[in-house]
Amino acid sequence: MPVQRKSNAVYYFCQVLGLAVVLGFSLLGIYTDPEFQTAEIQDAASDYFIKNILSYTVAILLTHYLLRDYQLKNQVTELKALLKLILQCALIGTITDKLLEWTFGLPEPDIFIYQYGILVELFFYLFINSIFFLIWSLLYLTITSIRDRRKLATQLKDQQLASLMNQINPHFLFNSLNTIRGMIYEDEDKAADLITQLSTLFRYNLSTDTKAYTSLGKELEVCQHYLSIEDIRLGARLAINMNISPESKNAKIPTMGLLTIVENAIKHGIANLKDGGTLTLNSAIRNNMLIIDVINPYQADLVKSGTKVGLKNLSQRIELIFGKQGVLSQETDNDTFHVNMSLPYEPIKNG
Repeated sequence: MPVQRKSNAVYYFCQVLGLAVVLGFSLLGIYTDPEFQTAEIQDAASDYFIKNILSYTVAILLTHYLLRDYQLKNQVTELKALLKLILQCALIGTITDKLLEWTFGLPEPDIFIYQYGILVELFFYLFINSIFFLIWSLLYLTITSIRDRRKLATQLKDQQLASLMNQINPHFLFNSLNTIRGMIYEDEDKAADLITQLSTLFRYNLSTDTKAYTSLGKELEVCQHYLSIEDIRLGARLAINMNISPESKNAKIPTMGLLTIVENAIKHGIANLKDGGTLTLNSAIRNNMLIIDVINPYQADLVKSGTKVGLKNLSQRIELIFGKQGVLSQETDNDTFHVNMSLPYEPIKNG
């Protein structure tokens, strides 16, 4: 999965970066610390550096195979278990460092701790390494915790969007089948044409990937199929007035978002009127925002109560995709119903 590969790449980059920083300070100390300025130690400077590379590499491997393995297997980090793990890492790291020092036969620097014997020296470096592993572990756990929270938020967002998409598709199918059912007894030929148009519309939907968002241009193609169905059903009672700016066609919008508004305008507005009316659809880019207006005549006392799934569902999807920047508003004025969808302008290539 791309997200997992990206996450692993960042993890290994941070590990290598941490190693480089520690080695940098180590190299700086070898050549600048007065305690390392004896001729004997300066002659062994390259051996010190190689020993440090091996020692710090072991430290990173310990955090990878012990700490990271623990973190991946446990959802909750227990302080007692974590401290035990850090102590294990520090102990192994200290012993490894001392064994490498003996292997390379490195001279001891003029540090006071070397005057108290090997046991005191080991306890001293165990303490230092414990602090090192504690800081390293806290940094790692903090970073991975932030990453996991973001990943979980994204997964929840995707699940919510999928749930809402699954909700809107049956809703649309139900309404379309009701349209055909009502036409069967009025005009069998028109009913047959409706079924043909509906099959074309669903074939189009099935031939494209199911995504949470699409471009306005793609959405308009879907709307054209739907409007062809309503044109067969309503005939002269339905007029369409579209004013679509060319630059807005590649703008990102929720999948079936515009279709939901158009369907709502016809079902609850124009279809209920004896003489029908004009569906007006405008789109434009203003101040880096996509502005879509859908306007239709309606008569309040003729509006039938329904599930109210459509616009509520769309409003929730807009918030999940665009956050607070996306807004769906509606207002009535003099028997006119006006729905406005304002979204941040995000162009989709090849949309």
